Amino acid sequence: MSRFPALGPVLAAGAILVAASAVAAGMTGAEAAKARSDHMKAMGGAAKALREQLQSGHADPGVVKVQAAKILAGAKDLPTWFPVGSGKSAEPKSHALDVVWTDAAGFDGKAKALLAAAQKLDAVAQSGDAAAVLPAFKDVGASCKGCHEKFEEKDKT
Repeated sequence: MSRFPALGPVLAAGAILVAASAVAAGMTGAEAAKARSDHMKAMGGAAKALREQLQSGHADPGVVKVQAAKILAGAKDLPTWFPVGSGKSAEPKSHALDVVWTDAAGFDGKAKALLAAAQKLDAVAQSGDAAAVLPAFKDVGASCKGCHEKFEEKDKT
């Protein structure tokens, strides 16, 4: 029996994200925009699952570890999800604003802030420090919001 039973799902999630980013190099702009949307939904799903665990009052440490690792894997790959040519001109349903590419330094800064927050979240989750997970998770949420405020088109519905 493994000393790290939750590691299998973490490795599988990482392999999927690595494979997905490797494929992005040969995609059309529309395909890359769709893949980006799928990746964002997956990160959102991990955040939702983690939030539900934290709100439950009896979070499962294994689930917390897996979801934090998924968020970290996504944060590491996020910059690769925005190849030039994958904005609204390629996919009208894309929520990425042109400023992603016109302010590449600003976008890179936000991506690095998310990565730092996700690394902290994953570290405290993997350590089992339950009390530190919620504040670290809130920092990830603030990083997401900070990026979305400038670089994401708001829903019009």
